[in-house]
Amino acid sequence: MSRIGIIADVHSNLPALSAVTSHADRIDEWWCLGDTVGYGPWPNECIAFLKRLGAKTVAGNHDLGVVGGISLERFNRDARIACEWTGRVLDATDAGWLAGLPERLAPTGAGALLVHGSPRDPLWEYILSAEAAAANFKLFEGALCFNGHSHVPALYSLPSGARAAAGVPEATETADGEVTRMRDGERYLVNAGSVGQPRDGDPRACYVVLDTIDGWFAFHRVAYDISVTQARMEEEGLPVLLARRLALGR
Repeated sequence: MSRIGIIADVHSNLPALSAVTSHADRIDEWWCLGDTVGYGPWPNECIAFLKRLGAKTVAGNHDLGVVGGISLERFNRDARIACEWTGRVLDATDAGWLAGLPERLAPTGAGALLVHGSPRDPLWEYILSAEAAAANFKLFEGALCFNGHSHVPALYSLPSGARAAAGVPEATETADGEVTRMRDGERYLVNAGSVGQPRDGDPRACYVVLDTIDGWFAFHRVAYDISVTQARMEEEGLPVLLARRLALGR
């Protein structure tokens, strides 16, 4: 294993997923951090795409919500409508695949933990602050944890030495194509952003590349034809707000 493509929150957005995988170069393996479905109009197609990639995948709250694995009471109105629609159109085999996804995954030999929300609460917690990151650094042992759920790319690092002993992580801005070289003894909590519905003001699909041999990772943003997804969502009668926000990255 050398170069890994890491995606999160695809949300049934096939053009965005296709754009990301076409953009990525020399990927040996794919990891998916949950919420493959929900919101968007191509749930079966996105699942089939991930299966073809052989992606190692964890469950997100939308993945389990559409198959009845968790209640939809905590979802907002539009998210609930989209989940209910997804559940109706989902192929039975794909529904079984979603229902069987683990909440945590540690790929062999990678020294990384994969979750959707956080190590503390894999389905629901949003890590949006250094304080939340600090609590979660205590709950995994390796150098790397990758998560999603917030739809906002983020990077928290915990250096070795006194700062690590105090449990105070450092938040670092993420930039398109910028490489972070991992340092010995330093630990990282990395939010891979969202492929299908970014919420950081940038509507381009987001993903991360990890090089386990040379010891670095980098965030990437990829433009795709948002209008194609919006048009299909309108055809399927999905909530208008969910389609509009794609162009805003909010």
